Amino acid sequence: MKRILSIAIIAIMAFANMAHAENFADNLEFEVVAGVNAANISYNTVVSRVGFHAGVRASKDFKFFTEENAIYGNAAALISLKGGKLNDEFGTTLFNPYYLEIPVHMGYSHAASKNAKFFFEMGPYFAVGLFGKTDGLTVFGDMGFRRFDFGLGLRTGVELKKHYSVSVGFDVGLIHTQPGTGSNKNFYLQGAYKF
Repeated sequence: MKRILSIAIIAIMAFANMAHAENFADNLEFEVVAGVNAANISYNTVVSRVGFHAGVRASKDFKFFTEENAIYGNAAALISLKGGKLNDEFGTTLFNPYYLEIPVHMGYSHAASKNAKFFFEMGPYFAVGLFGKTDGLTVFGDMGFRRFDFGLGLRTGVELKKHYSVSVGFDVGLIHTQPGTGSNKNFYLQGAYKF
């Protein structure tokens, strides 16, 4: 755990250091993103539930290689509904925690043609619980969910015509949602429009 946390801190510091470069804003791009989550908590009989996420992302091509093959970094601010669904003898219970999630990724992109670019990225994410209810109880209060979440994620997809992208990703939490329980897991499908 300490090693993973150290790697995450180094990645964030490296990205922040590059952000202070004089020409950082030259290739900075922004996009709006939205998608569907298949979220789960890795514990006992909790199964996946459908959620969503939406927000904005800033990306920076560092062009360490060529125009067709670039290393890039990005950071996003997303509102994300995660949680899970518990089926037992008492019925079905939906856990509905809403998070402000901040993924910080480094990636590699390859231009297959003038209008299509494939990409793969990975890195840590940080999340803060905002609100949510389960059976009338507050998730981050009465239900005892931790407000802070941290984990690792990866995303891959294709960018079309330099404005549209479709991607899939997976995040795995490294902190238990409650003491002695499982962590957040999230598979998602995402669409984005780049300005």
